[in-house]
Amino acid sequence: MRSLMIWIVLVSLVEPCLAQTRPLLPDLNFDRQGDYQYMDSLRTLGHRYIRTTERLPHTLHNDTIQLEGLRYMAIVFKQWRNDTSDSSLFYATKLVHQAQIRRNTLYLVRGLMLEEYYYRVRKNDYPKALQINQRASILCSGLHKANSPLWQVQMNMGGIHVLLRDYPRALQSYQASLALLPQNTLVSKQNRKLLMAQVVMQIGDIYERQQKFDAARSQFEESRRLNRETTSLTNSIYADDRLGDFYTTRHQPEKAIPYYQESLVGWKQLNNPVGEASVWARLAECYVQTGNVALAISYGEQAMDVAKRQDNLRIRQMASQALYHAYRADKQPEKALAQLEEFNVVRDSLTKQKRIDETLALQNEYAIRLVREEAEKRQLIQHQELMDVRRQSEIARLRAEAEREQIAGENRMNQLRQRIETERLRADSQRSRLEQRGRIESLSHTIEQASLMRLFLVCMLAMLLIFFAVYYRKSRLIAHQKQEIEGLNRGLEGKVTERTAELKLANDQLRAKNREIEDALLRGQTLERKRMAADLHDSLGGLLAAIKVSLSALNPTQLPEREQQIYRNLLGMTKEAFAEVRYLSHNLQPDELEKQGLSEALARLVNKLNASQQVAFQLDNEQLPRLDKAIEFNLYSICIELCSNILRHSEATEADIIFRRFPTELNMIVKDNGCGMDPADATGMGLRNIQARMDAIRGRYEVHSGENEGTTFIFILPASSDVASSFPV
Repeated sequence: MRSLMIWIVLVSLVEPCLAQTRPLLPDLNFDRQGDYQYMDSLRTLGHRYIRTTERLPHTLHNDTIQLEGLRYMAIVFKQWRNDTSDSSLFYATKLVHQAQIRRNTLYLVRGLMLEEYYYRVRKNDYPKALQINQRASILCSGLHKANSPLWQVQMNMGGIHVLLRDYPRALQSYQASLALLPQNTLVSKQNRKLLMAQVVMQIGDIYERQQKFDAARSQFEESRRLNRETTSLTNSIYADDRLGDFYTTRHQPEKAIPYYQESLVGWKQLNNPVGEASVWARLAECYVQTGNVALAISYGEQAMDVAKRQDNLRIRQMASQALYHAYRADKQPEKALAQLEEFNVVRDSLTKQKRIDETLALQNEYAIRLVREEAEKRQLIQHQELMDVRRQSEIARLRAEAEREQIAGENRMNQLRQRIETERLRADSQRSRLEQRGRIESLSHTIEQASLMRLFLVCMLAMLLIFFAVYYRKSRLIAHQKQEIEGLNRGLEGKVTERTAELKLANDQLRAKNREIEDALLRGQTLERKRMAADLHDSLGGLLAAIKVSLSALNPTQLPEREQQIYRNLLGMTKEAFAEVRYLSHNLQPDELEKQGLSEALARLVNKLNASQQVAFQLDNEQLPRLDKAIEFNLYSICIELCSNILRHSEATEADIIFRRFPTELNMIVKDNGCGMDPADATGMGLRNIQARMDAIRGRYEVHSGENEGTTFIFILPASSDVASSFPV
């Protein structure tokens, strides 16, 4: 504060000398944005600076320092945490107007950037911000890289692309800004590092949204390193908070806590209670996750106290959530319930605001797309106009060349006429002089003159013939070259057609070979399943039959009661195992599936199940057509797996297998009225096998179930896929 007063006194002392020297303005200390007296002193200094510079005579140098004063005031009001954004827009608009009058492109772009910040950040008017950025980008093309604010335009465009969730373009813009910043000499070294750190952090945010977590962490650490190389404590604190939040969302509290502790030290140095409270709330959540409940409660209560005093809903939400978890872990249900109610109240308030923000974001997104489309249309029209101008220029050039050739020919003809006229006059003069010599000499001279005229006419005729011959030869050469070009084009088109036909033939052969491989694989699987069914029936079935006969040969009446019970259990389990083996051996690869298709195989399966089990199965296969063998085989295997699960686990009395055909897909529905299950816990081996079979035939399935509500599986095969194209639409 004392240093600022000294600045004000110095400016007042040097006012009489300002016509000769340029006054200086102090750099803004971003760590003191919340200090009202400090920011008010900067405002006073800026006003005095503007009043002083307005009295200077109009020169290029004086105009520049006047524009700098307007820019400084706009920046002061922009960074002031009080509600002074309209004042910032006032000075930014005035700066744009004055820069246009003085034709100063640099300060015109700087003023536009301050206006863009107001509309984008303060008013959330992204379409207006996009239009300003587009105008500034065009103006920057006329500035040198060393003093061009194009880096700021690219940074702003990155933020707009993030709003549109166009992350590739956003990365492009941020990386372009990062490449331009080191080349700019108007930004101080410290501010350049702070801006680069901000851009790097934005890139890290994009990587985190794209779930590229290693790349995001690397960017956040680089941003923290750049901030620590400056004297800005606020930016270093934000970098620590961002890294802590990154590790917290990754459920790594032990890595997040050191960054939050460093951030807390910084907020204490700045005497910022809101910043401290936000870190306390985050630390409370981290300590809950690490099991240090007492420390979590302490930090959470401190954060809640500040949040209520400052009426900060966001910190209240974080603190109430952390305290709820802490009290619940500390077995204090009444306090935990109170914090949960507090959390719900705050969350509802924030949810309403979030919905409003989301609606506004959608409106902005639509408007931005309209602005972008309008800009693209303008660029297309400008490109078309440029092409028209180029074509007209080429036509004018060719026309001018033709006119030059015509003029040159006329000049040559005029020269020839002048020569003829000169020769004629010379001959007339000579003839008039020789007329005095007599008729003989006159006649000789006349004959000689006639010979000269004939020679001249012959020369003229020869020159004309040479001219027409050269012209004809050039015309023939041009026509020949045109024919050669057309022949080359026809040959190239023929080669392209021939190559396309070869590639199509190769693709057809490859598809046929793939189909042969798939058929061979299916035949191999069919043979293997038949072999396994025979082995099960002959070996394991025979062994179980022998065990059953051996058990039946025993006399249970001579055994104690407990051993009789064991005997009955063994006999029952042997019967169940024998029935299961028969069930598996008959259903691994039934003949009906291979010969008559899936419909007959399922009908036979349902008849067997209804004859021997306690669940009543129903089959609705009226809309089931014949399918590819691989599809029928996989669907049959899925039905076997689900029927087995229904019999063993569902406690159901009824089950249905239904097929429904639609224009774009075929659905198979398997449902029961059993005890149901939790779809989130459906991770058994059988369901993994079902998922693998659906992936093999390029289908998908859904599970709908609830406790005591039964279970419904819906299997969906798209009609447009290659593997399911065999059934009619």
